[in-house]
Amino acid sequence: MDTLLNQLDDNLKELYRKALDADALLDNLQQQGHAKHQRIFADNSLFQASSNRFMPYLAETAEQVAAMRQSQQFNTATLQRVVKQLKQLHSTLADFRAVITKQAN
Repeated sequence: MDTLLNQLDDNLKELYRKALDADALLDNLQQQGHAKHQRIFADNSLFQASSNRFMPYLAETAEQVAAMRQSQQFNTATLQRVVKQLKQLHSTLADFRAVITKQAN
């Protein structure tokens, strides 16, 4: 179980820097009159959070991992949800970075 939790933590650490960078870019875009979206994930059943920045979604996922670590037990549904959240964050942040990079060139 520790190996699994460590892998989840590694994913969270990787996403943390990406989410901070993406949120800073979104702040900058919003100051320029862009980034007028209401939420990152519209009508998403994976997250309870609803935000126009990435960090609240990452925080929600991190809280679930911390709860699993603290209790030293989890059910398969919780693990599947966390993995799906991590995958969605990874793919959305990668897509966001690709769009920003493409626009910069």
